[in-house]
Amino acid sequence: MKKRIANIKQSSIFLLLIAIFLATSCGEEFLYKKPTGVVSLEDFNTKEGVDLLLTASYTLVKGAAIKSGWPREAYSASPTNWVWDCASDDAYKGSTLSDLAEGGEIERFVAMPSNPHIVNKWVVLYDGVSRANDCINAILKADDMTDSEKDLAMGQAKFLRGFYHFRLQRMHFQVPFISNEEIEIEKVPNDHPIWSEIEQDLDDAILLLPESFSGEPGRATKYAAMALKAYVQLHQEKYSDAKTLLDQIITSDKYSLADHYFDNFDYEHQNNQESIFEIQRAVNDGTAQGFNGTPDIWTTNPPPTAGLGVCCGMYQPSIDLVNAYKVDENGLPLLGFSGPKFDDTNLKNDMGLASTDEFVPPDDLVDPRLDWTVARRGIPFMDWGICTGWARDPANGGPFELKKRMYPKALVGIASHAAFARSTALNTRLIRYAHVLLWRAECAVEDNDLELAKNLVNQVRGRSANDFVMGKCTSYVFPNAPSSEGAEVDWDQPAANYLLGQYESFPSQEYAREAVHMEIRLETAMEGNRFFDLRRWGKLDEVIPSYITKDSEFRSFMQGAVFNLEKNDYWPLPESELDIQVGVLQQDPAW
Repeated sequence: MKKRIANIKQSSIFLLLIAIFLATSCGEEFLYKKPTGVVSLEDFNTKEGVDLLLTASYTLVKGAAIKSGWPREAYSASPTNWVWDCASDDAYKGSTLSDLAEGGEIERFVAMPSNPHIVNKWVVLYDGVSRANDCINAILKADDMTDSEKDLAMGQAKFLRGFYHFRLQRMHFQVPFISNEEIEIEKVPNDHPIWSEIEQDLDDAILLLPESFSGEPGRATKYAAMALKAYVQLHQEKYSDAKTLLDQIITSDKYSLADHYFDNFDYEHQNNQESIFEIQRAVNDGTAQGFNGTPDIWTTNPPPTAGLGVCCGMYQPSIDLVNAYKVDENGLPLLGFSGPKFDDTNLKNDMGLASTDEFVPPDDLVDPRLDWTVARRGIPFMDWGICTGWARDPANGGPFELKKRMYPKALVGIASHAAFARSTALNTRLIRYAHVLLWRAECAVEDNDLELAKNLVNQVRGRSANDFVMGKCTSYVFPNAPSSEGAEVDWDQPAANYLLGQYESFPSQEYAREAVHMEIRLETAMEGNRFFDLRRWGKLDEVIPSYITKDSEFRSFMQGAVFNLEKNDYWPLPESELDIQVGVLQQDPAW
């Protein structure tokens, strides 16, 4: 070892002497020449450079960093938040016990600061912050841009920086806010929540952004910034402030509910009238394995008849979520105020049955959104055929699969990568008009304006009242499973016993609050916000322990799991980051 060190020292001295010789021989200008092929940030201080940096800033909204692997980092920081949704009562990590085991740690509330998902999400989101800051600095220095061009770019960069910081803040108790003015970012502490800094970025974005971008879907607009800021304020229980922003969006007449609920998740109805902020996806564009697409289909089980390769069976809907779609004789959710509660009993399902075993689907009254969200046995799976109930490991992930992130059979090779069918061109709609209406209903409840809250909830419910999945299957055994070939189906009949009614009144503020919270769950299930919504409503300790107890009776995976509100309401900071910034970053005291 000593000899190796000596040789290294000798080589270093030799190279240093050569460098000194060359420097003195070539003149002082040698020291100021930029190496060929090296690009510095100063090269981007132009209109073209700003455009490139802005595009790079948008790129990480989809989740996966350029340097990241595929698909694990894409999972961790996916804009759908599916990994973190598995900590809620809506979803299971699914698949097998060993598959993506670090996701199971999150579901069971045993994830440590070294968990790869915690680390990866932090890295990707702060990479997004860094890119936004680089763009902001380039805008400030570019001298070939007009003021209006700078404002347009600055508004988007501020929106994106606010977006990334928001996603970090709701993950962790306290995180550092990294501004474009920070030189030594490794010295920025996390000594307070950064809500005010996020709001300031979004205020700047609201001031600078236009109401729309003609022919450029996916860019942040004034209304996207308003909606995001309102959601940020709801996380702080600032209902009055959020109400003002939400009213501006509603009265703008720029948006309306899509004609059909599933239009929000359908390839042929992307960027429609309900979309406020939507991540654009693309496949068959020359990138390997469709890297500009979404990897979310990796998580779901395509119908076994699809011939796509069955993988991977993660992010499966929970039995608790399925139960939530049960309704009474008036088509209203079972809230438990003057009658049964939705989770008193489980909706009949095929847990523990093989596809070749007989199973007669339940005839209970259910909200039709159930079968646009969840794939369950005996119900058509889009145009792929009847769902035969195949699941990778029901004891681990239950019998249900996710529909919202699947494309129809008719669009294979169009909505999917031609050679890699699990990468899709399905956009991710992060903010839609239904969110705005239901968030406004939340504010109305806290104002005790129960009539307005009821009307807003009914407006959202009315869209789906007659939105039935069609195709009544009367075959209860699938001898050709996993194929449903030969099944008897009456395509003129609804697939299940659907009923979705309107509320006649909200008799109390408590009832109204519960009705609005339930409507948000039913309308936005499996879209990644449930855990965070439960936390901002102060309901984690009410919901999660009870959910664990009941779910443990349904499947074995959650047996022995414990939720500790004081510790598990936020995830810890990554251990690797604490090691890098010793004495600067402080771990959540609960950890």
